[in-house]
Amino acid sequence: MKILLLEDEEALCKNIETFLAIKGHQIDSYQDGGVLLDEANLFEYDFFIFDINVPDVDGFELLTYIKDKEITTPLIFISAMVGMEDMTKAFTLGCSDYLKKPFELEELELRIKNVYNSFAKHELINLPNELIYDFNTKSVYTKNKKIDLSKIQSKILYLLMKHNGQVVSFDTISDYIYEDDFRDTHTISSHIRDIRKIIGSKVIKNVRGVGYKIIL
Repeated sequence: MKILLLEDEEALCKNIETFLAIKGHQIDSYQDGGVLLDEANLFEYDFFIFDINVPDVDGFELLTYIKDKEITTPLIFISAMVGMEDMTKAFTLGCSDYLKKPFELEELELRIKNVYNSFAKHELINLPNELIYDFNTKSVYTKNKKIDLSKIQSKILYLLMKHNGQVVSFDTISDYIYEDDFRDTHTISSHIRDIRKIIGSKVIKNVRGVGYKIIL
């Protein structure tokens, strides 16, 4: 699993990063919310672990931003803020779990597993034309043979599959597939056409002026 960690206590950040890496996860860590927001592509991660009281942009502000971007990735807050008011605010904003400091790293792992399992997509999804989508490899297969998609096409399809039944806006797609401020809806439409040729034209719906959605 690819995890984004935000923790401004250097020793704790390093301990969490090392522990989760040993457990087989890929970890990107930050100690400043503003730097994270500037540098991290939030759409690339399977899980978020955020402290709340961090420099520049705090955890609450980041979660609000994530929800505004319609990113559904699960998020656990780890925090020394243990009052009911803070916890209530965290869950109202949409966090998946709230772990009070201090905590055992094994407890954090258990909570990650519990939350992720409740969010987990089925690993294999049947598509039209006897095709199968594999969430683990983010690829399309037919009779165990992988169908070639470009890197951008794979990313677009994964984003749409992850939000099956929900409209994904042009801005959201652009944020995910481009690392800068470049925006080109015509190029995105071209990639969508190529994907439709493979998985079927009726699967991906165009919501005029808004974006696209997959309906399975």
